[in-house]
Amino acid sequence: MRKLILFIPLLMLFSCATELYLPTKAIEKIPLEDLKKGRILYVNNCGSCHKLELPNKYTDTQWKANLNEMQPKAAITNAEKQLIFDYLVNAPKKK
Repeated sequence: MRKLILFIPLLMLFSCATELYLPTKAIEKIPLEDLKKGRILYVNNCGSCHKLELPNKYTDTQWKANLNEMQPKAAITNAEKQLIFDYLVNAPKKK
């Protein structure tokens, strides 16, 4: 039973991570490698404490505020925060 309790949060984390878009090309002045790094940072740092939100859930302004608030808790650098922000706000827009 104890193993099951530990397994459920991991399952939830990875199930949401699979719904996140995978960057396949550079966007404007953001290299593909930076978008991929941003996704990895988002999944590893943000997903380690709570449910990951899909990128289109918030506006650019809301993501910026969320990341500014969470930066000290997640112990990420300004450069890492920027990579996460670039990944989140450049997600393909839902139609």
